Amino acid sequence: MVLALGILAMTVGLIRSQAAGDLRTLTAAGATSGIRRALTAATAGALALIGAALGVIGAYVALAAGYFSDLSSLIPAPVANLVAVGLGIPAVAAVAGWVLAGRQPPAIARQAIE
Repeated sequence: MVLALGILAMTVGLIRSQAAGDLRTLTAAGATSGIRRALTAATAGALALIGAALGVIGAYVALAAGYFSDLSSLIPAPVANLVAVGLGIPAVAAVAGWVLAGRQPPAIARQAIE
């Protein structure tokens, strides 16, 4: 779970760096830190939800392929664990996005030097 959140943090950081100009535009238009925090939290939560869903589906496809001759060993599914992963990772990602985002961009009036 920590590895998934670390990769997610890098992805959200990359998305935020690519959208820095848009963030400056939002700030210049009067967007508050709460709006910037909500955008980052929604991005992180959505990416985490998609990643968790694809991870669970991929794991079950791999397990079904591995235990093809004896699929009964995959029943019953660990529903509590799957729900914890499927909802826990996106919730932690959204909270981390909310907490770590929202500060004022360092330079609003000028474009970033590339």
